[in-house]
Amino acid sequence: MNANCQPFRDLLPAYALEALDPDEARILETHLKTCPDCQASLEEYRAVSEGLLFALPPKAPPPRVRARLIARLAAAQAPAPSVRRAWPIWQLAGGLALAVLLVLNVSTLSQLQTLQRQQGTLTKQLQTSQTALALVAYPEGRTLAVTGQQAAGTLILNSELKSGVLFAWGLQILDEAHAYQVWLIQPDGRRVSGGLFRPEPGQPFVSVVIPSARPFSDFTGLGVTVEPSGGSPGPTGPKVLGASF
Repeated sequence: MNANCQPFRDLLPAYALEALDPDEARILETHLKTCPDCQASLEEYRAVSEGLLFALPPKAPPPRVRARLIARLAAAQAPAPSVRRAWPIWQLAGGLALAVLLVLNVSTLSQLQTLQRQQGTLTKQLQTSQTALALVAYPEGRTLAVTGQQAAGTLILNSELKSGVLFAWGLQILDEAHAYQVWLIQPDGRRVSGGLFRPEPGQPFVSVVIPSARPFSDFTGLGVTVEPSGGSPGPTGPKVLGASF
């Protein structure tokens, strides 16, 4: 047996008796695949272990031992009877309290989300109002009436500036698939998009800042149409508001 077999020498007797730890057995089996010396030693140990097994004649156990063993095997194989578990009152109370807390947390989260949406709307309206006041205070600021069949509004702008503010009321609340789109009308009749907006339910009016890459003096009017929620490259829906500059 060479030096490489030294770590496995003490494992061979236990392996022959099938008494080796599974992890050690796997390591030894890997070594045995490439070591003829250890394979030969293992055969010798197995021959000895088999001789020990048959060294004494078999002896039948006493009847009482056999009956006791059969009774234990039957008890082990019999299914355990089902037991209804009675929950203590403190566990029931704790579960009820947990359910109540869960409902309260969901309700609080919903209220918080509603307040956040309302705060966002108010912040946006405040910023729009500040822009409108700035346009009115700016020299040569103009206020124009915006009219429609069922809605009306006011447009505040300055011809040399690149933004205006539209206040509109009487507009219908649209579904999620549609929005109002603002159009700035050029002298040749072509329309340039001035943005999308959607009125908030329960609000008396809507205020919208209209940005433009060019001064408003480059345009002759404004229109508002109903378009898909993502906007359109040109007007496709009905016109609901309009004004001439």
